[in-house]
Amino acid sequence: MAMLNEYLEIARTYLNAWSISPELAGLIVIFAVWLLLYLGKGLSFFRFLMRWYQRIIVLAGLVALGFWLFYIGREHQIFLDNKAVNDYKPLELVRVSINGGEAAELMPGDRDMRKTVGPEFELKAEILNDDEEVINTITKKLKIGCSKDIMISLPVLAVVSGDFVMPSPR
Repeated sequence: MAMLNEYLEIARTYLNAWSISPELAGLIVIFAVWLLLYLGKGLSFFRFLMRWYQRIIVLAGLVALGFWLFYIGREHQIFLDNKAVNDYKPLELVRVSINGGEAAELMPGDRDMRKTVGPEFELKAEILNDDEEVINTITKKLKIGCSKDIMISLPVLAVVSGDFVMPSPR
């Protein structure tokens, strides 16, 4: 073990003297091992080894692509809630749209559900008076991530800038 530590210390000294990063040194070692395998075992073993490396790299790429497609293509359910929460009273009339889609009009005590695809969406809430004139417009861009569904409390959204995303009602 002491001998190995001595060799590692010598290697670090040379790497620092030659200004070689550890990553580049690792690539040089891998290339040297491949070259030794090629020269020592012949071309057939080298091709066998390269074939397996290529297969592993392609498989890892396909798995990463699958995870990425799942992440950007997942459908989410967004529950819009206009019920009283703690000290926040429900809004009299509110019109909410997600990603510019069909707007949902919610009265006090109503809850509606919309679906969206992708890890983020834009929420637009228009607070209306009795004559259905817009009093206030709130626009938020939210990131859902990998969760299946979320609930948005509209009374909290109208008063507080944060913490309006509640646990799912399911």
